[in-house]
Amino acid sequence: MADVHVKARMSPYSGTKDVQRAPVPNEKVPWNVEWADYEPVEYTAEVVLKNPPWADNPDAKKISHYNEIDEKIDRRSLTGRYDVDKDTNRPKNPQGRTGLSGRGLLGRWGPNHAGDPVVTRWAKNNDNNKKVLEIILIKRKDTGELALPGGMVDAGEHVSAAIKREFIEEAMNSNEDGAKQIDELFKTAVPIYQGYVDDPRNTDNSWMETEAMNMHDETGDLTKDLKLEAGDDACKVKWLSLDRDHNLYASHEKIIQAVVKKHGAFQYWQNKSS
Repeated sequence: MADVHVKARMSPYSGTKDVQRAPVPNEKVPWNVEWADYEPVEYTAEVVLKNPPWADNPDAKKISHYNEIDEKIDRRSLTGRYDVDKDTNRPKNPQGRTGLSGRGLLGRWGPNHAGDPVVTRWAKNNDNNKKVLEIILIKRKDTGELALPGGMVDAGEHVSAAIKREFIEEAMNSNEDGAKQIDELFKTAVPIYQGYVDDPRNTDNSWMETEAMNMHDETGDLTKDLKLEAGDDACKVKWLSLDRDHNLYASHEKIIQAVVKKHGAFQYWQNKSS
């Protein structure tokens, strides 16, 4: 369990300089471990409290359909049913304590759903003839970290549509011809991961989950004319060789490692000591 909550226990909280999580030792992360003195820091960002369309009512007691589809909002978790506190009506993070209560930067009480496109092809110039994959990554404006060009699934939106939309927004700067350029590429989509994300925005009551899909260009023909241009939440976008660890945002590294294994490519993480 401690392995799951690494970035979700880091301080200061994402997007702040002074919001410090209450320290949570590894052994106290699971909810089934008694901790009578546990006092998480309460924090919900102002932008969330203003109740924009993508956010829930600040009062969790107004939410009555947890673990269900609530009109257009999917409140189900990819991890299964989650518990809801009887007194506060706040969902409990299925992976345990984070040292922070409230919603932080996240809009929904409970699971906040995202979609991540993992676009890959074979790198042409490799040392020692290794089978190395190339991948499209963005640099996030908020943290400066490299990440997959994904984002939130809108209410009522299918995750596959969200993955394509986010790729066009973040990696192609909403280019009007973007959809046409990637139509054939996205026909190769294969599910690669669905579940909880160890995200620095997670709290005890709100957390990120994602569904990632791999679009692999085996010959290089589908991406040779692809025009990349950073947009939306990205300040940079480019192809990068997966010949080393790129210290990616949240749980993106684990998702990419699954893609590398799927294609039988060079497993760069096993070469860190060399």
